[in-house]
Amino acid sequence: MQKLAFLICLIFLIAACSTPSIVTAPTDSKTTQLPAIPESPTSTKIETSEILWDTWGVPHIYAKNEEDLYYGMGWAQMHSHGDLLMKLYAEARGEGAKYFGESALALTKNLYTFGIPHLGKKYLDLLTEEEQMVMEAFVAGINAYAVAHPNHIAENLRGILPIKSSDVNAHSLRNLFIEFIGNRELGKAESAEIGSNTWAVSPQRSESGKALLLANPHLRYDDLWLFYEAHTITNKTNLYGSTLVGSPTISIAFNEHLGWSHTVNTLDAADLYRLTLDGEGYLLDGKRKDFKLNLYNIPVLQEDGTMRTEKLLVKNSVHGPIVKMGDEEVIALRIARLDNPGNMLDQWKKMGEASTLEEFQTALAQNDLPMFNVMYADKVGNIFYHFAGYTPERSEGDWDFWSGIVPGDESKYIWDSYHSYEDLPKLLNPKSGWLQNANDPPYTCTVPAELNPADYPAYMAPIEMGFRPQRAANIMLADDKISFDEFEEYKHDTKMEMATRLLDDLLALETPAANDLQKEAFALLKSWDGRTEATSEAALLFANWHLKITGGNPNSTAFFAEQWSIENPANTPDGLKDKTAALKALEVAATEIKMGYGQLNVPWGQVNRVSFGEHDIAGNGGYGWLGQFRTMYYEPLGKPGTAESLKSRAVAGDTYVAIIEFGDRPKAKALLTYGNATQKGNPHIGDQLELFAQKKLRPVWYERAEVEANVEKRETITRK
Repeated sequence: MQKLAFLICLIFLIAACSTPSIVTAPTDSKTTQLPAIPESPTSTKIETSEILWDTWGVPHIYAKNEEDLYYGMGWAQMHSHGDLLMKLYAEARGEGAKYFGESALALTKNLYTFGIPHLGKKYLDLLTEEEQMVMEAFVAGINAYAVAHPNHIAENLRGILPIKSSDVNAHSLRNLFIEFIGNRELGKAESAEIGSNTWAVSPQRSESGKALLLANPHLRYDDLWLFYEAHTITNKTNLYGSTLVGSPTISIAFNEHLGWSHTVNTLDAADLYRLTLDGEGYLLDGKRKDFKLNLYNIPVLQEDGTMRTEKLLVKNSVHGPIVKMGDEEVIALRIARLDNPGNMLDQWKKMGEASTLEEFQTALAQNDLPMFNVMYADKVGNIFYHFAGYTPERSEGDWDFWSGIVPGDESKYIWDSYHSYEDLPKLLNPKSGWLQNANDPPYTCTVPAELNPADYPAYMAPIEMGFRPQRAANIMLADDKISFDEFEEYKHDTKMEMATRLLDDLLALETPAANDLQKEAFALLKSWDGRTEATSEAALLFANWHLKITGGNPNSTAFFAEQWSIENPANTPDGLKDKTAALKALEVAATEIKMGYGQLNVPWGQVNRVSFGEHDIAGNGGYGWLGQFRTMYYEPLGKPGTAESLKSRAVAGDTYVAIIEFGDRPKAKALLTYGNATQKGNPHIGDQLELFAQKKLRPVWYERAEVEANVEKRETITRK
């Protein structure tokens, strides 16, 4: 059994069927024409630190030194996401329930269970001087903005100020170790195991003879999962990209020389252990051990404004904290290097400062990223893939063994050492000329495969390839010379790989004896191109049919006649095993849609909407398990059986998108689906949604002249 589970289900189908600013005048419009490019901005010494806000709400932070730079980053994030920052830092501090009441109690307990509020303070001393500088400058910018704009954040959040470095540190630990790694292990929906895409194309496969890179993370559309787009410039660096809100360093980025992106990898960096109780303790190697106990008093805000105290007793074994305590089963969770989390901010900073492949690989060799695939390209023409993260060195067992609940009564299963950078899968300049990752294991980063699973421990990663990475690979395989414009077009591809694989088999089931509903369904499917455009009228029927044929488990491949094979990874599984069952599933799916909507030909975008702020559009793209590269996850607006359940809203999917061509100067386009702000009154909430609907990206303004031509607001940074 595997730990990785899809977090968003096809419920909608079931439900549907049963310091003050110096402001300049704004530009006339959001310019899309690039002006002539003069000298590089870093070739002229920066004398005054300032933020130039462009017409999409992206801060271009020009700073005399690094302290000013990260001060400006804190200032900018506070401007764009002030209330959200307060919420996230209060939660990481362990005060979520104190400010937000009962709704935040479960999260607060979870963070105390793993010691995050304490570790955020304790681990400050383990950070490098450079990291401490980054955090101190960042929080200074946040706090200075709050002083300069005392009414900016909501009144009930002002008591959270001032923000401290320990809050930022705890927030970083929560994000990576608890939300991404720990909660994924526990199978919680909050783990954001939604998926991401990335491509790297070498000069031999690009029309321009220059390397191409796609950054395309997919996370939820709220809370700590939101990305923040920013441009940071000093006399030494010129870095453009995005990071999760609340983080001071850009984590997906490019500079004049190179760039990289991340996807969540199939890393197994945490394990569940089943313990055997012995009285008030537990057994390990036949001997009784006592639990280590920690008692916390958690303040909880009540509806009447008073506080109550919730007591939390945390039991810790040598494996880790107890996450399930029952009469018959006790489960502990061990998270890799939570006792020594490393220097992830330092590594991201060094990755952004690199100007050559060798410098970039030296940064990666720190091995201080707890997880993530790294996809890289540069102006010299190199492309590179690396499977990063804290992979435990395990004594025995394969992927399936460690994906289950591990016996906790033998110490041989308690790992405490980790694989080095050299041990981990990586591939430089593949023969194919392209690399991809869509959250699949490292062995299918290109096709034909050039990484051999036999060269790595059996627990390193599973051997499989889902339909979304297959779609990613097949798009690459179909074009020997990819232009920049084609690269953008391919990013927005909405075709279902599942339809490519099965639509012909499904249509072959039609016979003269088909009933009227079956005939209508077949006619509709015959007219369909397999895509989920907003206007696609058969996509809903096919998706619902898939739900029925899989028995409600979108990951199931049991209905295929031919199963997946590593020898043919991008074209298997294939064929229908049970044609009678497939035909019955089609009739059931069609009946449900007709009952819910009154017709069978329902446009995809009529059902699936994307909304931010006052903006609402018809959605396109869809579920990754159907093999859609344009990945979107929708949830119903209401409970099953209600009228609201007939429409769904996107809750996750395409977030920050960037395509970069590395020449003498980088050529780039980008999009942040939900806009670069959440703060009430900010005009950039959802302002990029119309471009998303049109399947377009906006030009990235990287050179100083481009930025100056598109300035909406100008601020001088005065660090105090």
